[in-house]
Amino acid sequence: MKFIFAPALLRLGSPLLFKEFLVLVRRGVEEILSKAVDSVSKAAEQLGKDAEVAFPGTVYGLPLIYALTGRKLGSLESLRGELVSTKLLAMKKDELTSLYNSGLAALMAMEVSEAVNFSTVKAYPKPYVGFISDTTFRELSLSLADGTVPGIAVLTGRASGEEMHSLLGELKDRNILVLLAGPIIKGVKEAGYELGLESKLVPLGESYPSIVYAANLLVRTPLMFGGVEAGRREEILSYMKHRVPAFMILLRELSEVTAPIIAGFAGLGVPVITDADIPEIPRLTIKVDDYMKSVEVGCEVKGIKYKRVVKPPIPVDYGPSFEGERIRKENMYVEFGGAKTEAFELLRIRKPGEVSDGHIELVGPDLEELAEGSAAPLGIIVDLAGEGVERDLEAVLERRIHQFLNRCKGLMHIGSRDEIWIRISKEAAKAGLKIRNIGDILYTMYHSTFPRIVEKVQVSVITDPIQVSKMIGEARRLYMERDKKVKELTEEEVDAFYGCTLCQSFAPTHVCVITPERVSLCGATSWLDAKISYKLDPSGPNFIVLKGRCLDPVKGEWTGVNETVLDKSHGSTKRVYLHSIFGFPHTSCGCFEAIAFYIPEVDGIGVVHRGFKEATVNGMTFSTMAGFCGGGKQVEGFLGIGVNYLRSKKFLVADGGFNRVVWMTSELKERVKESIPRDLYDKIATEKDASSIRDLQVFLREAAHPVVQRWDKKA
Repeated sequence: MKFIFAPALLRLGSPLLFKEFLVLVRRGVEEILSKAVDSVSKAAEQLGKDAEVAFPGTVYGLPLIYALTGRKLGSLESLRGELVSTKLLAMKKDELTSLYNSGLAALMAMEVSEAVNFSTVKAYPKPYVGFISDTTFRELSLSLADGTVPGIAVLTGRASGEEMHSLLGELKDRNILVLLAGPIIKGVKEAGYELGLESKLVPLGESYPSIVYAANLLVRTPLMFGGVEAGRREEILSYMKHRVPAFMILLRELSEVTAPIIAGFAGLGVPVITDADIPEIPRLTIKVDDYMKSVEVGCEVKGIKYKRVVKPPIPVDYGPSFEGERIRKENMYVEFGGAKTEAFELLRIRKPGEVSDGHIELVGPDLEELAEGSAAPLGIIVDLAGEGVERDLEAVLERRIHQFLNRCKGLMHIGSRDEIWIRISKEAAKAGLKIRNIGDILYTMYHSTFPRIVEKVQVSVITDPIQVSKMIGEARRLYMERDKKVKELTEEEVDAFYGCTLCQSFAPTHVCVITPERVSLCGATSWLDAKISYKLDPSGPNFIVLKGRCLDPVKGEWTGVNETVLDKSHGSTKRVYLHSIFGFPHTSCGCFEAIAFYIPEVDGIGVVHRGFKEATVNGMTFSTMAGFCGGGKQVEGFLGIGVNYLRSKKFLVADGGFNRVVWMTSELKERVKESIPRDLYDKIATEKDASSIRDLQVFLREAAHPVVQRWDKKA
């Protein structure tokens, strides 16, 4: 196995420094390889050489080794053979390739050691995460694709709590996902930051080798979303260097362990920013005198762009880094809704003369008048006015309430409409946060987020029980009016569709076509969402797709869609059927909420959602199928979809719709129950009814599913 990098990219600086660093890397690799060999030998003695070795929740075996070599290892004996190849890789003598090769060999050996550890220990002790599953990564990828999380920082080395407080503050201001490994986690704890996926500070492990979990997470990006085949080393490394928005920061410690790590990440195309004395390689290893410049340099090198968040006039911190914060009951000062009290939120588009800009009123008691630990009613009414604001955008703009309030530290917001659940923490109450501040947040954020269309904002926050009960009825009436109007929208009635290329940062040939009857694959963007996004930013990721002439009203083929997709996919996709899994199905990115898949043995279609971790009825997991059809590929018989597409009248209408669906996960089936014809609901199997094709065949015949008639006709 040979990794070749262009010599011209390497600026050696002092030749002695480079040679010293290379010697340090090689010594470290020898030690790391030796430990890996020992761990495999000990495990083989304990479990047997044929014992299975695997990370949980992935279809990529040992992802780093699999990506770079194409070999999917499964037993201790196979790991032993892989270490021999890895050692040969590290022995390359040419200095210009040896640095990278040695570093990659070190990371691969670390992956072997960690895989062996998982085969015996099975899990990392809390709060450490260890290996991040494919499912979790796909969920994280949604935020990376839409820019909510603009990039990933891998952080290791040593630092004090005070130093970490400053550095992490800089990272959190940019809402960057941080993967932590090694002794530096101690400094993070001392700084008082909460660790975990929700806080975007992910502790991989307390030892340096745990940093390989960052490497084998990042290297799955080209496999999952880029459509790059495992073993295509040059394509993998090129994708990593040019498309994965990640950098590494190493503070203070340069040793026989950290030097190979630096070389390995640089070899993967992940820039390493450090205050240690290392040879500089333009855009790959960068020395900074002040560690506080690390984040700025890393973002600049990888082209990670971010927007400084406008902070409303409130007494607590505010920003994207607090989205997803969970407030447990013991930390709660007060809560609203959540099935305990009446609560709702409503946004109305009014005429300019009906809105008093900046008017914020609280109707009822404020926080200090409510008992600690109590549940109270709540109503939030936002009135907007502006020349560019249309009534049909009410629902889209209303959904922003969730995002705007969730960015407030110490305020948890879940749900929408009349099914919201809000909690305010004791810490936020102590800091002086008031219920009236909800109005301050919404006034500030609607103005700053939509300056081109919003001219006036007024907010009413209601905590008086009688007024909440009165206004919730009005809110529900308006919800029903909206829903009726949206349901009446069809592909034939609108003038144009919309497209989205947010996922092209990972899946470069994927183009999402969004219609009134086909939501985006990630489920986050409806036709109305895309319409307002385009209106606000015509040069952004959403764009108009002129329908053109309808070639097939059932399959959903339009000349305008074909022309746009051909252009936006860089010539990769020439035709698209919007409502069929066969022929020319819509491409799939990697962020899709569910997968529809053809089951030839029963001539039917199955549907699995992202959170289902078991094997489906065809023996494949969600992750396996996602790897097969993701990355912007057009794969007949497999289709990534948004869950709401199952609620559309045109859901796979060309293939028979629900009359062709024979298997669904029970959770998903329950979620879309109201959209499944009553006479079909009990005829569609779930994992509780059939776990194999044979079970499914028996179930379908006994249930008299319509697909059985297709069998009889063929017979």
